[in-house]
Amino acid sequence: MTGSAPTPAASPALTTRALRWLEFPAHLAVLNLCWLAAALPVVTSYGAGIALHVALRAWREDGESRVAAVFFREFRARVRGSLPLAAAGLVTTAGLWLSVSFWLGAPGPLLALATAVLLPLAVVTAAVHVTVFEVAARSPGARAGRWVREALLLCLARPARCLCALALCATWAALLWRLPTLAPLWGISVPALLLGAVPARREGPPSPAS
Repeated sequence: MTGSAPTPAASPALTTRALRWLEFPAHLAVLNLCWLAAALPVVTSYGAGIALHVALRAWREDGESRVAAVFFREFRARVRGSLPLAAAGLVTTAGLWLSVSFWLGAPGPLLALATAVLLPLAVVTAAVHVTVFEVAARSPGARAGRWVREALLLCLARPARCLCALALCATWAALLWRLPTLAPLWGISVPALLLGAVPARREGPPSPAS
């Protein structure tokens, strides 16, 4: 009596594909936890954001799987230079919040005028904050002032992209509000990955041959 035929082993290609699908959320979770740990003092959140974008680029573009090592290497290298930017960001955000809180109690005409002034200012500020991390990740050796200037120029040059980025972040924040258990694993890394997938720069035309 012959035994049953052995079950064929899984295809190596299928196994590799399955491992890549499992690696994807795992790397995002590791980077998100790294960001949470590094950004805990708040003033280091910008340095952590820059390191997150650099690690994402190294993983997605260069195939670097040691995402935590890349993150903390870049965080140590960039956190000091990002402190003025973080301080300015916190002051700007606090100023906008206080202004909005104050004008919400104003009469109708004054509230409308304040909204007309503060809403565009808040949108531009948020767009620059979102863009500056990618700019810093692509030009890590530059100073914070150059990061802000380049981020502002990119926002002015590509307003549709910036508005889409803000809408994406707002949608993700609303989802986290409904499902807060997602925040520790993918709260920051998912929007950073999605924003980084859309080039912030337009490639210029090739230079004519001499």
